[in-house]
Amino acid sequence: MSSTKNEEVEKKPSIHSLREQKQNRLIIIGFIVTIVLIVGMVGYALLYDSVIKNFIPVAKVDSSRIDNEYFVNRVRLERNAYIQQYNYIYAEYQMFASSTEYQQYFASQLNQIKSALDDYETFGSTVLDNMIDDQVIANKAKEMGIEVTDAELNDFIQTLFYYYPNGTPTPEPTSTPYVTPSPSAEQLALLGNSPTPVAETEDAAVAEAADSEAEVTPEVSDDGTPSPTATPYTEELYQKSYQEYITSLQEIGVSEKYLRLYVYHYLLDQKVQKKIFADTPLDQDQVWARHILVETEDEAKQVKSRLDAGEDWNAIAAEVSLDTSNNTNGGDLGWFAHGTMVQAFEDAAFAMQSGQISDPVQTDFGWHIIQVIGHEVRPLSETDYQYAQQNAYNDWLTAAKEEMTIKKNDVWKDIVPEEPKISQDMLVN
Repeated sequence: MSSTKNEEVEKKPSIHSLREQKQNRLIIIGFIVTIVLIVGMVGYALLYDSVIKNFIPVAKVDSSRIDNEYFVNRVRLERNAYIQQYNYIYAEYQMFASSTEYQQYFASQLNQIKSALDDYETFGSTVLDNMIDDQVIANKAKEMGIEVTDAELNDFIQTLFYYYPNGTPTPEPTSTPYVTPSPSAEQLALLGNSPTPVAETEDAAVAEAADSEAEVTPEVSDDGTPSPTATPYTEELYQKSYQEYITSLQEIGVSEKYLRLYVYHYLLDQKVQKKIFADTPLDQDQVWARHILVETEDEAKQVKSRLDAGEDWNAIAAEVSLDTSNNTNGGDLGWFAHGTMVQAFEDAAFAMQSGQISDPVQTDFGWHIIQVIGHEVRPLSETDYQYAQQNAYNDWLTAAKEEMTIKKNDVWKDIVPEEPKISQDMLVN
């Protein structure tokens, strides 16, 4: 009887052994959970690399997605364009091998291109920004009723290969020069001895007409045999050249689909620009001004005091102005429109009346004393009109982007290509 009770006591587990069993179970469970988490994270990483990231757009503009496949193709396409430019410059670099000066010049250009390609993340970021601009323009173009047809797309691609099935297009005429109004007596009085700005015009080249039309005759070799004429550039030859180019792009991972999409966005942008350029007025509010540039505010105040005391503007400009491009002619800047000068200078100049002299105005260049010689609405020069058109387009694009919700996804950093690369045997020091 006694022995049976002792056996039961021995079989009963102790509190210590129960605690050990519980701890062992917790350790095993913790180990299993850790393994599951590790496997899960590795599995997710593999799933992300192979599947998930391919479905996350690199960016969105409102509801329009910029897919990562297009981004990868676009980066490769633009890297290839840089490399083609590199190859062209490298050929000139070799051509001038005997000239140290030219070699250094071309080597500098080559290294700039290489640096841009080596910094592949910055390169990719710039491409993505351009793609976002493209999508903003596409969204606005739809609102404006502007589109690019397949026929227009095909025609433009043909011109890239110098294939013109309907004949070479006639160049568009340049704008007609205008006559600049003569300065008024008041403006001449303000200038003193300063030269008067005039419109830059070129003398028209006059060609004498031939008495009779020139006739094209075939070239004849020394033995009297007519030289062979060039093979006509037929559609068949164009298609051959085009397919060879597409094959070369496919070799670097760029598909024809995304080449055409790239060209489509380019043509759409050109159409939008044309519409905005056409709406840019030929006449704009302009200022004719001169300035004296010094380093400090105290120096500018001294210049203003001397002018207020009646000293000659031209003499002071020649003496103290740091703007060596015009200090010998009184700091004359000629006529300029909005968007030409830095903002602080422009704001001050356009707020003044003819003859008025400003208080010191600070810009990144230093301190200015400005005098307005003329302020009126007048026709823009051809160069200024081009600036005005570009400024109008930039302002339009900035405003369009502010209207839309733009979101970048960092997934682009995981997929941005580092290839194609410059051939190792073409690198220079």
